[in-house]
Amino acid sequence: MKYKQLSQTADWRIDRISAENVKHSNYISTENMLPNRGGVEGASSLPEAKTLSKYVAGDILLSNIRPYFKKIWFADTTGGCSNDVLVVQPNGVDAKFLYYVLSDNNFFNYSTVTSKGTKMPRGSKSAIMKYLIPDVNKPTQTRIADILSAYDNAIENNNRRIAFLEKAARELYREWFVRFRFPGHEGVRVVDGLPEGWEVTRLGELVNITSSKRSYDSERVAVGIPLYRSKEIIQIENGEEITEPLFISKEWFVGIRDKFGAPQENDILITSRGTIGVPFLVDNRIFYFSDGNLTWLQSGRTPELAIYIYLWLNSPIGQGTVLASTIGTSQKALPIETLKKAKIVKPSDMILKEFCGMAMSLVNKKGICGQNQKTLPVSATCFCHG
Repeated sequence: MKYKQLSQTADWRIDRISAENVKHSNYISTENMLPNRGGVEGASSLPEAKTLSKYVAGDILLSNIRPYFKKIWFADTTGGCSNDVLVVQPNGVDAKFLYYVLSDNNFFNYSTVTSKGTKMPRGSKSAIMKYLIPDVNKPTQTRIADILSAYDNAIENNNRRIAFLEKAARELYREWFVRFRFPGHEGVRVVDGLPEGWEVTRLGELVNITSSKRSYDSERVAVGIPLYRSKEIIQIENGEEITEPLFISKEWFVGIRDKFGAPQENDILITSRGTIGVPFLVDNRIFYFSDGNLTWLQSGRTPELAIYIYLWLNSPIGQGTVLASTIGTSQKALPIETLKKAKIVKPSDMILKEFCGMAMSLVNKKGICGQNQKTLPVSATCFCHG
């Protein structure tokens, strides 16, 4: 395989655009570029300037701050961007092919290694232009770009389906347990504001709430059993790729699992430090988790309770209850003992079972969509080698 430097196929766009032609919909900054190749979202504010750096459809935009966040976007319109966004102007190369080459992890790793600064590293423009890209003919470039574009479309459709399933599951929860419009509600007597057979209880009375046993750096290995912190749980819940995978040895995992247990299917982990209140309904994956930033709700493999509590934690009522249970000012934390005392409405066993049958299918379909998405490749480099 032959390679050539990026500078042989692209330039930095240095054009300017009048601020009058830039709106919230076509202004790009590092703040509204999404990590992990997630594209962009609408800007929340516009800068006070007469002109801005310009981009046009077919350009490739790169966040030049903390390149390990993998923020990249293939422009489909004309607009303006901040000075912290680099605009690559393809020259003599299939623009979409070049986008996929620069979307590869190898490029972001290279940008990170060659960046300048520590607290907020910035990519080196001169080093980026020396990055080597596959030197293949134009028809091959176009063919690769077409294949990967088809995968991108499949991922986008999959994301829309996941969002629909999430919305459907949460709407089902609201319909049954907030509006009390569950099947047969017309014939149920209301006692003290709740349907007969329902009760207000404490979360700690429904599930066992605990934490992990601390793992030390000596147990960390290059390849082994995944170790999740709150960061990884948030990425999993968002359907994102884990950016910095951590592992522990299988021997240590087996020993700690046999002595203290490990998360099982239908358990729940919830972030309890920093970003608080993000729940993860454990599936059939094997992993352990870091002590101090995640709390473990052991459902006893009871799917009815698990799915109900998971959706309660995702609801405004559950989120409000969790946030009201936090302590601290600069660094918020969610104490286990306080979480145990959190009040939650428990429906009747019959309603809980019926709800689980409907909601679990939605959550399972969401999980299947997420697993399928992870099998879709995004790298043009792998095609050039294969």
